Amino acid sequence: MGIAKRKWIPQPFQTMPIPASKRLEPLLFLRRPTGRLQHPADLTDIKLRYSKMKAIATSSGRTAARNPLSATSDLPASGGADLSHPGLISHPTLTPSVQVQILSVVDATGSACIGDIVAELPGHDDPVSAIFALVAAGALAVLSEGIVDAHTVLARRLPSDQSDDPVPVDAAPSPVPSSESLEDKLATAQWTDFVGNADAELPPDLVQVPSSTLQPRILRGAGRHRAAFKYAPGLQQPGVYIQLCGAEAYVGFGGDVGFRIAMGKQMDALPDTILVITDANNSLSEEDGLALERILWAYVSDDAGFSVVNKQPDGAPISVERYDQLVQFTAQVVLALRQAGIMFLEGSVRQRLAGPRAEPDRLGAPRPFDSIPEGRVMELNYRGLTALAAERDDGTWLLLRGSDVRIDTVKSASANASFQRAAWLHSGLLELAEDGSCYVLMRDVVFSSGSAVGHFVSGSKGFGLACWQPINPDDCEMDALAL
Repeated sequence: MGIAKRKWIPQPFQTMPIPASKRLEPLLFLRRPTGRLQHPADLTDIKLRYSKMKAIATSSGRTAARNPLSATSDLPASGGADLSHPGLISHPTLTPSVQVQILSVVDATGSACIGDIVAELPGHDDPVSAIFALVAAGALAVLSEGIVDAHTVLARRLPSDQSDDPVPVDAAPSPVPSSESLEDKLATAQWTDFVGNADAELPPDLVQVPSSTLQPRILRGAGRHRAAFKYAPGLQQPGVYIQLCGAEAYVGFGGDVGFRIAMGKQMDALPDTILVITDANNSLSEEDGLALERILWAYVSDDAGFSVVNKQPDGAPISVERYDQLVQFTAQVVLALRQAGIMFLEGSVRQRLAGPRAEPDRLGAPRPFDSIPEGRVMELNYRGLTALAAERDDGTWLLLRGSDVRIDTVKSASANASFQRAAWLHSGLLELAEDGSCYVLMRDVVFSSGSAVGHFVSGSKGFGLACWQPINPDDCEMDALAL
């Protein structure tokens, strides 16, 4: 999930071995404003200082009285004589202007990484020490886990997050033994981890059937903390996202989806919630992501609880098999969001997982077998195939059921021609002809223009509006439309 405002709870520390030549000898301890040490049960604040600081020795030694991070110094709340205001933090690397600048960078988006803060302190001799002086004093909290680097994210620590009883930390608490039974562990085991390399151990009469490896990973965060997505582990890859603001939704894609969310402004107002979806195995290509964006857009458009504010994405050229896998991937996302009570709450689970048969306003109204469609009926003959369409009064064209659709598309065709073939084969709007020469359309489908219809059925840009010929109302072909 994303970064949300919550009570800060210190976690056990994990240490990693460091070569002696590079060791900084960290000392972790906590103290009250009075300087008295307390029992570890009320952990509130951590003071981290280094024996090798860039300041002069008289102010950076382990027990230097003037070192604000040393055991003999007082916190700002104690009103030390060297402070002009109790809200200013005394530290060799901090001036009031530096303190205000660091906090303003964090407040701009609710959180910020160390690299962004350092960039706003040009000319400062030791900006990282200044940042961690604010962390040590309780003004900032580190949100990222693991090794501290330029991508480490910080945010303001709320006054309610701090207890009145800071204490020294001598050692991390011992882990509590798990009470989970063996049966419970077996029931929740990820068996796919064991099956993945089992081919060599299978009996000679058995083979493993290939299946999709796509597995969604969904993170949720508040819009006010969108900057945290930029550095969240696992988001520096292709992925899609949904931004929710009230009853409005925006569906998008990013090649580096975390960066896209953090830096873009897709909605007019700040989103209430941001959902980001990636593949847990990082196996989505850029084309997969673009196709997935359009698939997810159609699902969200079909959700009665939200109105999509962005237009239909273009998608990408895609094979029928990969399209089927991406729909299965999307269905897993839909089920997870439904069970979490976030989206896709209307209708049955089966409805929501199946998704819409076509995108909004694409299917023509059901037409009785004995009726002729409204509008001027036109015919397109191409490469030995025939398509029929009705040019309607509102300027749209209705591609009629029974029309031939070329199987392949040329490289110069738009992404829509390939994507739509895969989508309509998946939903049953297209079927392979008995002789295998083409696809056959099973329902009337709406297009924006005659050129768009010609582009789709021919799979190329060479059959535009001029290639359509009207059918004489007295021709026998008009009678065939009613059959």
